[in-house]
Amino acid sequence: MTSRRRSIRLLIRAAVLGLAIAGAPTVAHAQARGGAQSDTLTTEQRLAERLRLLNRAPGADSATISADSARLAARRGIRGAQNREIFQASDTIMEALLALEGYDVTQYQGASAVWDAIEDRLILVGDSTEKAQTLMTDGSRMESDTIDYRQETGDVYFRGSEAVVVPPDGEPLRAAIMRFNTETEIGAARDARTRITEGGQWNIRGDLREISQETTYGSHLMFTSCDEEEPHYHFAAKEYKWTKGGTIVARDVTLYFADVPVFKLPFIAQNTKSGRSSGILAPRFSVNDIVRSSGGYRRRVSNVGYYWAMSDYADATVALDWFDGNYTAITGGVRYNWLRQFLQGSVNFRQYWRDEGGTETTFNTRHSWEISERTNFRAQASYASSTSFVTNNSFNPAEVTQSIDSQGGLNRRFDWGSVQLSANRRQYLNDDRVEMTLPSVNLSLSTITLFPAAPAVAKWYNNLAWGGSARFSRSISDLSQEADPTRFDSGRMEYALSSSLNLGNLGVSSGVSLNERSTLDVLRDSLAFFPGLVAERGAAAFSGTEWNRELQALALAEGETVDITDAELTWNTSINYQQTLVGSTTLTPNISIRGSRIRRDTSMVAQEWVAAPTRLSFGATLKSDIYGFFPGFGGFERLRHKITPSITYDYSPEVTPTDLQRQVFGARSQLPENVIAVTLNQTFEAKRPAPGGDDDAGGAPGGGGGQPAGPPAAAAAAGADDGGPRRVEQGEIVNLLSLRTSVIRYNFASDSTGGGSFLDGFETLRLTNQISSDFLRGLTISMSHELFEEVAVGDAGATDRTFAPHLSQLNLGFQLSNRSSIFRWIPFVGSGREGDDDANEDELFADEEETGDPFSDDPLNVAGTDETSMVPGSRTVRDTPRSSANSGVGEWSANLSYALTRPRDADVGRSSSVLQANLNLQPTEQWEMRWSTSYDLERGAFNDHTIRLSRDLHRWRANFDFLQTATGNWTFRFEVSLIDNRDLNFDYEQRQRALTRNR
Repeated sequence: MTSRRRSIRLLIRAAVLGLAIAGAPTVAHAQARGGAQSDTLTTEQRLAERLRLLNRAPGADSATISADSARLAARRGIRGAQNREIFQASDTIMEALLALEGYDVTQYQGASAVWDAIEDRLILVGDSTEKAQTLMTDGSRMESDTIDYRQETGDVYFRGSEAVVVPPDGEPLRAAIMRFNTETEIGAARDARTRITEGGQWNIRGDLREISQETTYGSHLMFTSCDEEEPHYHFAAKEYKWTKGGTIVARDVTLYFADVPVFKLPFIAQNTKSGRSSGILAPRFSVNDIVRSSGGYRRRVSNVGYYWAMSDYADATVALDWFDGNYTAITGGVRYNWLRQFLQGSVNFRQYWRDEGGTETTFNTRHSWEISERTNFRAQASYASSTSFVTNNSFNPAEVTQSIDSQGGLNRRFDWGSVQLSANRRQYLNDDRVEMTLPSVNLSLSTITLFPAAPAVAKWYNNLAWGGSARFSRSISDLSQEADPTRFDSGRMEYALSSSLNLGNLGVSSGVSLNERSTLDVLRDSLAFFPGLVAERGAAAFSGTEWNRELQALALAEGETVDITDAELTWNTSINYQQTLVGSTTLTPNISIRGSRIRRDTSMVAQEWVAAPTRLSFGATLKSDIYGFFPGFGGFERLRHKITPSITYDYSPEVTPTDLQRQVFGARSQLPENVIAVTLNQTFEAKRPAPGGDDDAGGAPGGGGGQPAGPPAAAAAAGADDGGPRRVEQGEIVNLLSLRTSVIRYNFASDSTGGGSFLDGFETLRLTNQISSDFLRGLTISMSHELFEEVAVGDAGATDRTFAPHLSQLNLGFQLSNRSSIFRWIPFVGSGREGDDDANEDELFADEEETGDPFSDDPLNVAGTDETSMVPGSRTVRDTPRSSANSGVGEWSANLSYALTRPRDADVGRSSSVLQANLNLQPTEQWEMRWSTSYDLERGAFNDHTIRLSRDLHRWRANFDFLQTATGNWTFRFEVSLIDNRDLNFDYEQRQRALTRNR
């Protein structure tokens, strides 16, 4: 007999004794080995004999108890002190037993007990109120109608209507019959039912032939994530294995919908670990890639690779993508998210090997680092070696219509100011043009207050505020000679310094700026012709597009290239004083002085710096707010029309330029300036009645809101719960319509030289109006009109200006939903819910992200192996999350935008008219729809489509995706995926790649 069995024997006898002493119903039957005399023993005699046996000295095999107990204690980690904490002693003997070091305690409890001393067998029986149960030291509990413990083998049998095992840190296991061995700590169950909640939720039912702390084996099992009594689907497996904190593996698996078998799988594996874990990626392919529906269909298999969870802060992915007859690509990506350092980012790289030969490379990286409370760093970079390769092969509608952008910056805030260092690069897909700004530096100084003092005691010189800023940027435009051979690369550098000084209403400001514009890579051999051309045609002939064309025509010979630069230095100083007249009306007179210097490599007389005449100007600005009040209508009690005009007048007397200045800057540089500028903004507002009623709780007679009606006593009597006066609650102010108009400038001195007309005085050639309203969320209407038409007169280049307004540009955008304010008056269109307002409308337009992944809160987290995009890391329709949980049946939201471009001269450019729409709709509880499209009204055709129909199938989800790009590429995909294991999906995909580019 081993020490473990002896310890169990002693504890069982003590437990039975405790039941008897406590008066619990106990049936004890024992047969003496020496004869039948023991059958006549009374219960009291049997108890006395057991007490005598407990006091006997240990046998010869007790020498091994110390070693065995040490092994058991090391394995279980249970000591006597822990036993006393878990189990409550009923007497001093039990307390002494529980205090033994190195023993595991098992408590058996039941309504009645039967002990067979010969077979070393204990049978516990429950009753109608409480089942028999076993409590382990680890906190686990076993319950059943009957518990049969056989000490000789260490087996415990649980029988009855239902046996239940409740582990300390898991779901209960229920079965008709269970067996557990105390020696091996391995059990078995027939017709068992349990649930695994690690990494998911799986309901399991079947025969478990081996159950242990680490591994469970089963056969003829049914497992599903559906929690219905009659599950909608389940997997039936002949063999099954589950590793705690590891994976579920089953083979010979059949998927059933209800009781209908759908298909068979050789095996299935599901990771049950929480969080991320390394493993092989699930390859993506569709049914068509296995069995082609047509001979022209090109197979594609992607996402063949490996995912490596390097740590809690970083992971990496490598995947292979094969597109038959097109290319083979490999994608590598690394992500990191170090929360304690506020550092996160990703790097994705993709290399293509084209079937016709050659390689292409695309790249995307995003980084964000909050270095300190005052310093943060942001960077995002994308690159493609060939823009035509991207547009020809991409199935992402957004990718082919947008540019490939990169930007980054470092911001640092000091006590004395802040510094911003940034750079950006934009690669256009339509003409292979690349524009880059590197670097861009901005320095802003904190305002310094000189002679500070409180307003009550301040003198005229106190609180003098000074501030300043500086700016530098360098830009390069790299043009494709194949797209347009008449254009050259260009560069631009800008320097600027500004300073301001304010003392009360008096302000002094000054600034200086230097702009350099360069034409890059011009042949030096062609420069000798420029002076002659300038003298013959004048400097004006070599500006803009005409200059580039002439330069391209002359730069034919091979030779050294140089850069041609035009530079302009400007400076100004102004003084102004703001005087309040009446209410919000202010008058701000000012005086300023300004000058400039230019240098042009293409000019014979201005290849060195030439200063323009210094100009002195006087002016004033008048601003005011004018209100008009009107009766209300509908649910509004008052209407208010607010007009905010601004009139600025500037006068600069005539100057006398030198001959050189007149030759460089033209005759207009000496003319006087007599300019008036007008700006007009309008707002139409409406006021709803106050929530407490429409008594005198509104505003003043003007409805301007803000002041309670009546004397102060009325405001106090309006309801001061705390005994003191309070402000009367005002009604809501709604912005019905806002109209903002750009400035209109007119120069009265434009015809001072004679021969001019009234229209020649307008310096504003384009007028812009912007409209917005609260009744259409996000409504913005921007209209630009070209006011005049220039008609050439004679051969001297003179023009005749006529007033002919022409709508050259129109941009419109707004958002609508069933909760929009405009639908409050239409009950069958609105949501009909109480309390719906514009604030609730935010829920419909919120871009929520799915959670669960450690990187899910990372805005840089975008799938890098998606095969629809050519640049890895671009977001597609398959990455978009589900709608908000607050949305319901009948909820819908739409974003609409319209862009119109109409050049007056058809030779300058072509007209463009594009309508874009995004629609989110949930018509039923299970269906969701998302649709994004753009329609070209000029061509009468759609440019692109992004359509997703989603059907909730309880634990499954079906998606119907259709993507069409502006280049003609399209793909249709039908996917059914298991929510609990998205790698288990069934796809049907049909795609078509256009052979030519559509521009």
